[in-house]
Amino acid sequence: MVDHVLTSMNEMVTQEYSSSHQALDLVGAGHSVDDVMAYADGVVEIVVSDVTTNNKRAVGTASYGNFVKIRHDDGTKTLYAHLQSGSVSVKTGDYVSKGQKLGRMGNTGNAQGIHLHFEMRMSNEKRVNPYYYLWQKPGVTGETETTKENELKKEEVKDNNVEKPNALEPNNEIDVPKPATDTDTISSNKPKISNDNQTSSEVSSDENIYLSNFEYKHGSIVDGLKTIGVDSSFDYRSELAHKNGIDNYHGSYAQNVKLLSLLKQGKLIKA
Repeated sequence: MVDHVLTSMNEMVTQEYSSSHQALDLVGAGHSVDDVMAYADGVVEIVVSDVTTNNKRAVGTASYGNFVKIRHDDGTKTLYAHLQSGSVSVKTGDYVSKGQKLGRMGNTGNAQGIHLHFEMRMSNEKRVNPYYYLWQKPGVTGETETTKENELKKEEVKDNNVEKPNALEPNNEIDVPKPATDTDTISSNKPKISNDNQTSSEVSSDENIYLSNFEYKHGSIVDGLKTIGVDSSFDYRSELAHKNGIDNYHGSYAQNVKLLSLLKQGKLIKA
């Protein structure tokens, strides 16, 4: 089940959740600028709408720039940061509905380019990975908060093995790499596909089996794998990356774009 926070309903992740960046950075497909909408019904707890500039030295709450924070009916909270100056359309105390426009993606606060910094928090303000809420809604899969936290711990262990930029609290932004192009060399192995119109399948070629999802239009490798019933955990994506010639996988935007591109072309070698 897929939920959305951009009105185009076609989010692309430019920076994933990690121990030093407890949020998802999102843009529209093709790096387009889009309006931001409420993840679910709830009450607006905090609104900051008077920030007019980008300030890469900002820390703490100021690093968010213009932002909206909502408390939802189930106790969870969401935060939408870096909103464009003059675009915020709600105020503190408003009750908003799922899909209601909150503002527009911007570059205010400590932001590296226009995007939405999206946080998901529990009722005690503990930040959790928004992936589980946008592309794997709790209650639908039967996943509990405890299992989500265990999965996050696994990802944090992975994160500790790669170099990170200096963290900012509560927000840390880094330069966003450009999307991979068709000229990027990932693997010399190519599948033999007899029907380009098929939605998803496993295709055998020589000793390899290839995963495909030809009709997937969104920008998340996690969601792309889930929609064809394939394990989308960090551990399995790491195995996929290694199998497809992507070394030192740590869930970066560029690495995920390469995996997703291969999946959409039917060229992703199954791990």
